[in-house]
Amino acid sequence: MAHGATDDSEGQRTPVEEDWLAAAREMLIKGGIAAVQINAVAKRLGVTRGGFYWRFKSRQDLLDNLLQHWESTNTRAFIMTLERAGSARERYRRLTRLIINERHFDPALDTAVRQWGNVDPKVRARVRANDDRRIAAIEKMFRDADQDPDEAMIRARILYFHQVGYYALGLAETKSQRLRLLPLYNRILSGFD
Repeated sequence: MAHGATDDSEGQRTPVEEDWLAAAREMLIKGGIAAVQINAVAKRLGVTRGGFYWRFKSRQDLLDNLLQHWESTNTRAFIMTLERAGSARERYRRLTRLIINERHFDPALDTAVRQWGNVDPKVRARVRANDDRRIAAIEKMFRDADQDPDEAMIRARILYFHQVGYYALGLAETKSQRLRLLPLYNRILSGFD
């Protein structure tokens, strides 16, 4: 049974809000925003559409919650990784681990939300605001390493745009390939020896 799922009087599993969000997330990643429809999500969960309205007011409510989920997972993990105590180099190493391990930061979800933003101006604005927060956190890390303010800003952008582009292009490197190249990427992108 999924975390938080409940059993009804006949022993059937009743999806909770997290189940609906997880199904909607999968559909967003696999089929884009057009695929996230109430009937389709209900079918994926093996329940009727009526159960949806116990959890959400409308499809828009589900989409709003999905966007909030993206912010509270991906952006939060990104920012917290950079704000935790430690030297700039230590914070940079934590950021690279976060990105490469893909456990607390979901690049497929990030890419799907960006694609959603291409067709929805409100989502595009939220993506931009989250990008700005992430870039500012990277820039602060570089400034904390005593890099020139303009250099810190440019390095933050290059590092961030590189990673967004890496996922947008769908590069298919194994984790071992990425780890093998990591020291070179670190030196070029961060300026740290």
